[in-house]
Amino acid sequence: MSLINTALEELLDTTLDSRTKGVPLGETVTVRDIGTRGWHVARGDLALPVTTLSADALSHNIETMAEYCRRHGALFAPHGKTTMAPQLFWRQLDAGAWAMTAATPTQASVMRRFGVPRIIVANEITDAGALRWAAREMARDDDFELHFMVDNPDAVALSDAVIEDEQVRRPMRVFLEVGVTGGRCGVRNAVQAKAVAHAVAESTHLQLLGVESYEGLVTSGATADDLADVDRHLTTVRDVLIALDRQGFFPGDEEIYVTAGGSSYFDRVVSVLGDWTDYHRPVSLILRSGCYLSHDLGKYHQLSPLDGRRPIDEDLTLINALEAWATVLSVPEPDIAILSSGKRDVAHDLSLPTPLRVHHRDGTTTDLRDTSAEIYKLMDQHAFMRAPGVTIMPGDIVSMGLSHPCTAFDKCSFIPVIDKDTKVVDAVLTYF
Repeated sequence: MSLINTALEELLDTTLDSRTKGVPLGETVTVRDIGTRGWHVARGDLALPVTTLSADALSHNIETMAEYCRRHGALFAPHGKTTMAPQLFWRQLDAGAWAMTAATPTQASVMRRFGVPRIIVANEITDAGALRWAAREMARDDDFELHFMVDNPDAVALSDAVIEDEQVRRPMRVFLEVGVTGGRCGVRNAVQAKAVAHAVAESTHLQLLGVESYEGLVTSGATADDLADVDRHLTTVRDVLIALDRQGFFPGDEEIYVTAGGSSYFDRVVSVLGDWTDYHRPVSLILRSGCYLSHDLGKYHQLSPLDGRRPIDEDLTLINALEAWATVLSVPEPDIAILSSGKRDVAHDLSLPTPLRVHHRDGTTTDLRDTSAEIYKLMDQHAFMRAPGVTIMPGDIVSMGLSHPCTAFDKCSFIPVIDKDTKVVDAVLTYF
């Protein structure tokens, strides 16, 4: 049995009980049997609070982004840090993803544990232990590829020296990162870029594969000025690639790769970095969007070019798959309900959850989306909801939309997957 099949089979055989948040109290079940229990989250069959994924929305988003990349001739290396869910990694790979992206060596090791054959670490690696692990993985499996970022000649020398001891038979191919002034990693100008590329060329065990950046550091808005700023940065990335190529830093006539693309501005990445038809050698664009998988009802709902910024002639669209669920604990004042979900349970770094529905104890449902209902405060284990004119009783269940999938998934080691009737049909495990 292959590595991936063995690892996923072991995952599906994982036994869960109430030590895992969301599993019904007193129940013991394996992941593979979750869908046979007939549990309905809106009926209160799970131990709340819990966060769920819509099965239909998940499948829709996976195919939507795969089709977007096909239409624009882009390779896809979705950012796995969003979910850290191996079951979802393989759904993305099976849909045509060229690689998976990680933010840290530990995340990459999880991906490798589940058989991911090509990984981009969208970060510098300067930890000797992580470099040794990466080199050993490549030495152990000639088909495995791991790429990471470089932005400093000293770091290049460090990487080369560590890898020297691991007897890797082929070079580790790296991306030169172009950063943003005042931002995080990455070179800030052409002089620095040339110095780093020269260090890679002089190294024994590294080879320059291409140029990388993350345009989401430029802005968080959607005005014409914001988008123009993003385009200017991406044009700089393109200029760096061309300059390094002219200076002979890419070996032979091999394909060059340029990679960028978060979940807010990947249309701008395609526009500026996607067309190389008139260039003298092949250049391929790799998009790295991650939050598209579940989408959300906050930041990406507003900024995605397949949702809030979707052009009128764009027929592809992403839809929200994430919902958080909580029980009404108390109605201590008029129009105020206290819910059983707090900062430990839901994303709150960008905005507070959005109330969607009340599932009443009598089986009826009240839609909150066109009301003035709001979550206005979170504590560790409590949410404060104001819902004028809505009848809410203790024991009712409230579903909520979330903003920022990255900080929604990392609060849940167990995420039920539900159908349109809120029946639990599957579950994914996360490894943060």
